[in-house]
Formats: sequence, structure tokens, C-alpha cells
Amino acid sequence: MSAIPDERPRPGLWEWVRSHQRHILFGTIAFQMLVLGSMIVQSAWTLATGETILLRVILVDPRDLFRGDYVILNYNFTRLRPPGEDSWNAAHVGREIFVSLAPEQDGKHWQETGLSWTRPTSGTYLRGEVGNDGRNEFNIGQFFLQEGKGKEYEQAVRERRLSAEIAVTHDGAATLKRLVLE
Repeated sequence: MSAIPDERPRPGLWEWVRSHQRHILFGTIAFQMLVLGSMIVQSAWTLATGETILLRVILVDPRDLFRGDYVILNYNFTRLRPPGEDSWNAAHVGREIFVSLAPEQDGKHWQETGLSWTRPTSGTYLRGEVGNDGRNEFNIGQFFLQEGKGKEYEQAVRERRLSAEIAVTHDGAATLKRLVLE
């Protein structure tokens, strides 16, 4: 007895999508919520479990027409290069970089003690990456302010009275908590 071929046309991809569109829509929404939620949880985890330290801020850009008052924060280590690297190299963009930190003599602030391509084995450090503009980025470089406060913070930087309070986890992830006017 020979097999009779099935002569019914097989449904195509678009028919399958149409018949499952509700499941696909809910799956897509759930995936987006999961990604956004994980970003929020990561920052919240850093704030909840990280060690709180103060870093001195060296430059501020107080105003942007589209964003309102915000500050771009620079630190002593923002433009430093690891030993053996004299200048910015486009080949390093996106490469992971580490800044070792130690308390300053005042007992409140922290300062960089070294910059490296390799993760430190102990101590407090920041983990970041080299950005397109030659800056080392550590997720602590921008802070939005209450409208009209930008000039006040700019003046505080000129007088060296502005510090950034950050939370740092044991693996070097950092989140900016607040700016401190001294």
C-alpha cells in the first residue's frame, strides 16, 4: 500500500503569527519589562549593598537647553590612562578599566591610587570602560538637579566644596547617590 501525500497546504509563518499574535504581544511586553526591571534592580542593588564613599568633583557643566539643570561630573581619574598609555587610543573604546581607591587623609573623601586594565584583587575600586570621547566612564558622570540650582553647584566646584556620594559594590559597580555641598 502506497502512502497518499497530504494535499492540504501547510500554514505559512504569517498565518502562525496571526493565530498567536496575542501570545507574541504579551511575550514581547514581558521581555521589555524584564529588561527595564533588571536595570532598575541593578542600580537599586548597588545602592542597597554598596559601600558609600565621597569623591571630589573637579568640573561641572550646569545647563542644557533640552535637559534643564544637570551636572556633568569629572573626577581626577576620568581622563587618566593606565601605566604605559600616554594618550587616548581609539582601539581602547569599550574596554574595561579599573580605578583603585583609598581614603584621603581627611577621613571622608576617597582618591584614586591606581588605574589598570586588570581587576584589583583587593580593596575598593571602580569598574568602568573607556568611552568614545577619551573619558573613562563609571556610571557616576551625570546628575540632574532641581531647576535653577546649576549655577550654585558650578560655584561650589570652583570653590572645591562639591563632592559626589556614590555607592560601590565589591565588584566595582558604582551608582551616584547624591551630590554633597560642603
